[in-house]
Amino acid sequence: MRKLKIKSILKVTLIIIFSAIIFSFGVAVSENQRMDKEIQEFVNRAVFEYEEEFEYSPGVFQTRRYYKVSRETSYELEDTRSVFYTSSRKFLGQKGDMYATRLSPFPNAGIIDTFITYYFGGHVALNNGENRYIEAVGFPDEDESIFDIIFHRGNEPHDYSVTVSTSYNYWLNPRFRDPSHPDAAKYGEMYRTKYVGLRVKHVTEEQIDNAIAYGMEKVDKNLYNFLIFMDMKYKYGCTDLVSRAYQAALVEPERQRNYSRSLNDDGFITSVHDIILSKETYIVSYVEIIDEVVHIYYLEDV
Repeated sequence: MRKLKIKSILKVTLIIIFSAIIFSFGVAVSENQRMDKEIQEFVNRAVFEYEEEFEYSPGVFQTRRYYKVSRETSYELEDTRSVFYTSSRKFLGQKGDMYATRLSPFPNAGIIDTFITYYFGGHVALNNGENRYIEAVGFPDEDESIFDIIFHRGNEPHDYSVTVSTSYNYWLNPRFRDPSHPDAAKYGEMYRTKYVGLRVKHVTEEQIDNAIAYGMEKVDKNLYNFLIFMDMKYKYGCTDLVSRAYQAALVEPERQRNYSRSLNDDGFITSVHDIILSKETYIVSYVEIIDEVVHIYYLEDV
């Protein structure tokens, strides 16, 4: 009788696990299809503008093709800021902009790379208005243990390297990585081969300032969260950091929580997919590198 009961429990458990896998796969398929559709609709609105050999730094050139996308919706017309940092068009991003890639940071990890790309996405960072990006990245120094970081309380002093940080604007850098780096086989010398720029709909300057202030307060203090959906009080993943920064700006304090209520329509773990698909965000640029040519689709300047 006892063996039969254990067998029944095991059977039910396996059915639940299998059902969860099927459900999550269905969600992932739907999300990827919706993202493809949103990006394609943005690209379809574009008109080719011009091609140039852009001198990114002395003696370092990249071929760029610009495609202008007309502003049509109320939120696109309301925020008249350029997509580029300055009129030189060297850098992408204004204060409060989010740049996100669906591509995994582990291009040589086989099925793990595919899984992360398809289910969660690769990375997102928040522009701080000074041509730098606030981000959380989980690559410890060689002498640091991931387990030590996981078991650190997060609200105590530490000297770990994997904290929230600000990084230079690397998104269009043609020399982001050395050509001999293992990741260059898939991504080349640039950071990623595909990514999008996003803004929050109908956001005010004060709200952007508050989101940036939230992120900057965490710089060099709060650790990267390797547990993703646990131990979230003082630690952050990249998507968690960005969504909670905007939550601090957009949601009443009493309604805020670790599973962000902003840029995260399903209310659970915030993924890159969630931020791209959120009803609160919209695409302002899309970049794709094809045969070393940088194709830049961007909302037109007004």
